[in-house]
Amino acid sequence: MAKTASETTKKVVVNTSNAFELKTACDNGLKDFLKTRGYEEMHTHTDVKLILGYIGVVFCAIDFAYSWKYPFEQTKWFSFISVGIYALTSALALVYSYAVQRDTFFVGYNKAKGHIVSAGSCTESDKHTYKLTLTTRPIRGRQDPPVFNSKPVELKQSFATWFHEDGEFAGDKFNSDVEPIIGALLSKKSD
Repeated sequence: MAKTASETTKKVVVNTSNAFELKTACDNGLKDFLKTRGYEEMHTHTDVKLILGYIGVVFCAIDFAYSWKYPFEQTKWFSFISVGIYALTSALALVYSYAVQRDTFFVGYNKAKGHIVSAGSCTESDKHTYKLTLTTRPIRGRQDPPVFNSKPVELKQSFATWFHEDGEFAGDKFNSDVEPIIGALLSKKSD
């Protein structure tokens, strides 16, 4: 027997005065919501940053092994190069985070529906509001790409709407507010 969505969700309690915890709970709630709708998460952003990090670490590990075996005077040129490569890859990962990934916390695809959904969020801590931005695009290489609304869809709500006074996340209320936004995003364009 399959469990319903309310039976499988766990109780999430956060500090209601911490905007970061509130945002993270909402982000995780949307991830769970999209996964129950058949979306598989793509880890492209994480993979790019990990590859850049591993490249820097591998050069530093090679430098360490080389420096262990040979004297400093012989290895200092390679140390200079490996530290430079490490700094460059770290800077590239930082630039990638700010220029490409930005506020995106979820990128998922649904092969059956033929599209990719990206979700980004930010908070206005002084107003205690959550701003969710959803976009979609067709999966590359698909023979019959669906035509979706290509404009981003936004949802801006107060955190108080989705959290009880004790800090418990009201996932059902969050899901009921997000569902029409997802529907609007995936609706066919009407010209």
